[in-house]
Amino acid sequence: MNIQLQSLVMLTLTAPDQAAGKILTFEWPRQVLWTGLILAIALNSMVYSFQELMFPLPSDLGLPKLSPLTYFGVMLAIQVVFVCALVVMGRWLGGQGSLENLLVLVVWLQLLQVALQIVMTLLFLVAPLLAGLLNLAATLFGLYIFANFINEAHRLGSLWRAFGVLLMASIAIALVLSFILGLAGPSLLGLSANV
Repeated sequence: MNIQLQSLVMLTLTAPDQAAGKILTFEWPRQVLWTGLILAIALNSMVYSFQELMFPLPSDLGLPKLSPLTYFGVMLAIQVVFVCALVVMGRWLGGQGSLENLLVLVVWLQLLQVALQIVMTLLFLVAPLLAGLLNLAATLFGLYIFANFINEAHRLGSLWRAFGVLLMASIAIALVLSFILGLAGPSLLGLSANV
C-alpha cells in the first residue's frame, strides 16, 4: 500500500492527468470521501496551529488570528463550496464530472498539501528564503496539477478550459469568504458588530 501511495504521489507530480485518471477508476463511497475531506482539513488545521505557534504574525498587520476550531470550520465551508463550484462551473463549460469525481481529487490534493506544508514548515526553520521560494514554485505548480485534475474529471479536453473552471470556482470562493468575513469580521477583529 505504501509503495502504491508513493507511486501515486510521483505520478501526480510527473503526469497529473494520468494520476487523476488512476484515482477516478476507483469506486469511492461518498461517506469515505467526505470523511477524507474532514480528515484532510483537520490535519491542515493542526499544521496551521503549529505554524501560528512557531511563526506568529505581527499584531500590527491587523489580520484576524483564528483558533484551530474556527480555522477548521472556515476551511471546511470553503472547501465544500469550492467542490460544488468546480462541479457547476465545469458542467457550465461542457464538463461531465460528478461531485464524487471532483471531491476525491480535491481530497487527494488536500492531503498532498498537508504533507507539503509540513515539509515547508521544517525547511523554513533551516532556510527561510529557500522555503519561501519553494512555496511559491509549489503553489504555481499546484495550479497546473489542479487544472489537469479538473480536465480529467470533467473530460474537457483542454487545460485552458480547466483553468477557466478553476478561476470561476475561485471567484465563487472569494465571494463566500467575503460574505463570511462580512458576518464574522468585526468579532474576529475584536470590534463591535454595531460599529
